[in-house]
Amino acid sequence: MKAFERIFLYSVLAILVFYVFLVDNKVESQVTIQEEIRAKSISIMNNAGQEVVSLCTIEDGGAIFVANKAGTPVTIIGINKDGSGLMGITNKAGTSGVSMKVDEDGGRVDITNKAGTSVAYMSANKYDGGEICIANKAGTFVAFMGAPEDDGIIGVLNKYGKVIDTLP
Repeated sequence: MKAFERIFLYSVLAILVFYVFLVDNKVESQVTIQEEIRAKSISIMNNAGQEVVSLCTIEDGGAIFVANKAGTPVTIIGINKDGSGLMGITNKAGTSGVSMKVDEDGGRVDITNKAGTSVAYMSANKYDGGEICIANKAGTFVAFMGAPEDDGIIGVLNKYGKVIDTLP
């Protein structure tokens, strides 16, 4: 190789290396990193083409839905009609199992049976204390523990919801 050919070849290689490692990196990073993405909904599909995650707008705000392979939403994070937060987990058929929400008194966690009947909940009550209630399969509350005012209370009820006894 003649000296002129080597100088030309090395110059082209140097420019190519400079472009690939310095210039192209900056251009690529400006293209791939977005400052903001705006959309009314975003769907994530599995390999079979089924929608498994959906980020979308709803009437009262936004929501995230995660679906099982049958397409049933089993996890929901969204907005209540009053504008507060809500999160729910369902069984594979879509029946609610656990929900967490915020209401005017504070937070609440509900647990439901396979029929969708609330059988237990834990929440903040109107006195700013906490309460835990347990229900039978019909949904009638049969035990509770709470903090009304400044005192604590534990209660037992019969299957019709009538108080049998309380402590204190």
